[in-house]
Amino acid sequence: MRKPALAPRLAVPRRELLVGLTCAAIVVAVWTSFLLVSRAGAVGTLLPFDMAALRFGVAGLVMLPLLLRSGLSGLRLRQALLLVVTAGLGFPLLAYAAFALAPAAHGGVMMTGTLPLWTAVLAALLLGERLGGARLASLVLILLGVAALAAPLRGASAAILAGDLLFAGASLSWAVYTIAARAWAVPPLAATAIVAVGAAVLYLPVYLLFLPKGLAATPWTELVGQGLFQGIIAVIVSLLAFTRAVAALGPGPTTMIAAVVPGLGAVLAVPVLGERLEAAAVLGLVLVSLGMAGSVLALMRQTR
Repeated sequence: MRKPALAPRLAVPRRELLVGLTCAAIVVAVWTSFLLVSRAGAVGTLLPFDMAALRFGVAGLVMLPLLLRSGLSGLRLRQALLLVVTAGLGFPLLAYAAFALAPAAHGGVMMTGTLPLWTAVLAALLLGERLGGARLASLVLILLGVAALAAPLRGASAAILAGDLLFAGASLSWAVYTIAARAWAVPPLAATAIVAVGAAVLYLPVYLLFLPKGLAATPWTELVGQGLFQGIIAVIVSLLAFTRAVAALGPGPTTMIAAVVPGLGAVLAVPVLGERLEAAAVLGLVLVSLGMAGSVLALMRQTR
């Protein structure tokens, strides 16, 4: 990706701050739900390939009319393909495969928890962004919180460790999408249509012809529920909200706010999935929340 020449980041208008924070809150809610719903599906009769097919099929069908009307919205084909390969294919395929191997709490830590670090590194290398004192302190708190959340992961089996690596790969894929969407100023609706339809076109023929399937053994109620969640909420709502938040707040602050997802996922996984909550997870949630709050306060000081 060619490094664009960006002007110094200006103060955020109050309306944009409100819109960005609202969209970031929606992302937190959707991503936390994604951890729980995807883990529940992965430990049942659905295969990772099935969940990906439901995701791409529903989202692609819903967004196809918009893509036919608006096209690539000024993007070159290779730029559109990068968005599809990272947010459309790389992130969900790696995540679904990981959920079949590792608990939801691991997904929170290794996927959304590491996202601010990946994003900060890529933003510095590709966008020339620099971390100010407040944002750097917030990032340090978040990384300390992620380290606390990751403490119980030591001594995990080889399968779980493989799942953790897949989660980290999913996080990196999403970070690349984050930077690309910001650098190319892709409109949220256009980005969502390109990613949803592009992923469906590339994945569904391969799935139908070559990949194993577990749909026949899955109750129709679960198929409908997973299809609606994965296709509508986890793709369309998530991508719209995330891309709009990045446009309003920037990639760094948006991913710092989203870093609260691992702690929330670990807490909710106790009643929903019956997973254990370690004391380290509570400490990690506190540290990540403090880092997120610091990032928000830094943004509020930039408003005009």
